[in-house]
Amino acid sequence: MKVKTTNALMKYLREQHNISIDGSKDKKNLRNIGYYHGYKGYRYIKNPKNRITLISFDEIVSIVDFDTKLKSLLYSQIMQIETISKNCVLQTLVEEYKTDNFNDVYEYGMTDYRNYKNDNEYKEKMKHRIKVQNNIYSSLSKCYNNGNKIVSHFYSKDRYVPLWGIFEIITLGVFADLIKSLELNVRLKIARQMNINKAYDTNALFPEKIMYLIKALRNSIAHNDVVFDVRFKDTKVASSLCKFLENEINCQNIDFNTITDYIILISFLLKSYGLPKTEINRFINDFEKIAEEFRNKISINIYNQVIYTDNKLKLNALRNYIKK
Repeated sequence: MKVKTTNALMKYLREQHNISIDGSKDKKNLRNIGYYHGYKGYRYIKNPKNRITLISFDEIVSIVDFDTKLKSLLYSQIMQIETISKNCVLQTLVEEYKTDNFNDVYEYGMTDYRNYKNDNEYKEKMKHRIKVQNNIYSSLSKCYNNGNKIVSHFYSKDRYVPLWGIFEIITLGVFADLIKSLELNVRLKIARQMNINKAYDTNALFPEKIMYLIKALRNSIAHNDVVFDVRFKDTKVASSLCKFLENEINCQNIDFNTITDYIILISFLLKSYGLPKTEINRFINDFEKIAEEFRNKISINIYNQVIYTDNKLKLNALRNYIKK
């Protein structure tokens, strides 16, 4: 296959896609964002079939810039949430089972499967429990082989790696899987730390569901994938979780089909974990500023497909919630 030069790609965009692109500035931008990662990755919203009607290459550059700024804004907050969430669950497990040994937690705490009498459901829950154990052992083995300092320290002394060390190395996905396997009374304690109203979540399923949502966003950012249109969302969000957040924030239409809803979820968690209101408000304001910059650079039609028309209403409701 013949490789196209940057000039050839510019000509291709002009002639085949009717995109206005010309001059040294556009050439530099195309080189920087790339044809495949930049143009092909950002020319649609959510689904490749939902192509954006583009006129100029500047529009693609504006979308990429918006996405880049979003990832920069979100990453630090997600890292903070991951750290706090793991610490809260760690504290709950140690206090509940009086041990820092994962094997004890596996035997006595990861017992949600016992609540299922149906053979198929029981088997599925047991398979999930075993998968978590296998993933944790696999992570320990990989870290030891790669010279991870925490794992190497304990294994070199012929000791087990304590829970805190395991939580340092496991992914957010495995962490969510672990929460899912825990017995109900422990999940309820974790839910309370997240300020989740039991009336909306009697079986304490929200903590794992929230972690899965955060995981999908985190992984997309970490791999420099597209996030602005939430195409990373890999599961249908429970309506009960959406209703809970709508009631808490006092707004409507939370469905996680727009990045604004992830701003709401992150802000909710930051408030639940006791972070300063000034810090949370700064995060909300920074998002609004980025969104407004995007609005001024793109057609209103494209903007409304990405940042829905109720964005300001949601952010105002969110600010009022943070004030409480």
